[in-house]
Amino acid sequence: MPSVERASVGAASSGNAVDVATALLYVQMNPAPDEEAFNAWYDKHAATRLTMPGIQTATRFEAVEPDGPRYLATYDLEDAATLQSPEYLALREREAVSDAEMRSSIPLIDRRLYKALDVGQPWTAEWTDHAPFVLSVAMEPPPEMIEDYHAWYLEEHIPMLLKVKGWRRIRRYELVEGHATRFMALHELDSLDGFGSPEHEASISTSWRLRVAAYITKRERCLFKLRRGF
Repeated sequence: MPSVERASVGAASSGNAVDVATALLYVQMNPAPDEEAFNAWYDKHAATRLTMPGIQTATRFEAVEPDGPRYLATYDLEDAATLQSPEYLALREREAVSDAEMRSSIPLIDRRLYKALDVGQPWTAEWTDHAPFVLSVAMEPPPEMIEDYHAWYLEEHIPMLLKVKGWRRIRRYELVEGHATRFMALHELDSLDGFGSPEHEASISTSWRLRVAAYITKRERCLFKLRRGF
């Protein structure tokens, strides 16, 4: 992957602490028929994970748009090995029994483990405990275009997005475990006001971006609003 240095990256370079999580557990779900019971169960489920070593944050989101998964939960991890700790594996074993009925009623559980890219870069800096909105965009370039894909993101796309109103943080990931598109960017926003603005339109209209869009073989885009942070 290209090494890119930035003198300025807008709002993300405001002096906040640099992100130290090196992995992400990302879980998309559609609720059980009893949605109230589902949310009560998952709130407890998420909070319990913060008692595990290496799990740094737990945040729940719900979809803004009608298509796609209804709910998202994200967990910042110290590293991917966090999910192999004796404490976490013991928790999962206990839950296999206690949560069996609820899990069997949930129509979609899409669980993914990612490793973080660009760790320590200014645009990954934490700016709030729980972002009001997150936009996840996953893409799959062909093997021969991966270097170009990363170069586009680092050299052009991130700097342009950080000029868009509402954009506060961008973290990129590569899939380690799960059935999903290989690369995913998680964009944190403080509002949705920037969508459709001249700056946003410019960020998705460059010749380089159009070239990338032409060779991407898979793409997934989901927009969520904060439901609850733990």
